Amino acid sequence: MNDGSGDDLDLRQRAANAYIVWPLAVLDLVREPAEATAWSRLHTRQAFVYGIVATVAYVVLLALPLLLLLAIPPLAASTTAVVILYAVGLLADIVAAFVLLGLSLSFRERALRAELFAIPYVTPIADRVFRLAR
Repeated sequence: MNDGSGDDLDLRQRAANAYIVWPLAVLDLVREPAEATAWSRLHTRQAFVYGIVATVAYVVLLALPLLLLLAIPPLAASTTAVVILYAVGLLADIVAAFVLLGLSLSFRERALRAELFAIPYVTPIADRVFRLAR
């Protein structure tokens, strides 16, 4: 895969960076570069779907304390329960942020090494949403 050319390195970096900042994948999806390879298109699409799934999951996690308070009204009557619920929610948000950052950095490093890999739950969605022309 790596022929040492600047175009190849640029494509790898663009696809890899999309795992960290997924809106970059949107730019490549909208205006796919002429020099794009099947490898770079696959990673761009996979990074886009990963970014969407990770963002939606994180927003749901952020809203979870509020959703629990709405679903279980007696919890809202106790100030202590609300404070504990939001403290646990904040801790979960911090842990999830580090987990997502670690995953994103791991995927970026693997893409920079020109690896082909599948992300559970994400790759099947990307394959269904974006059909690669072979």
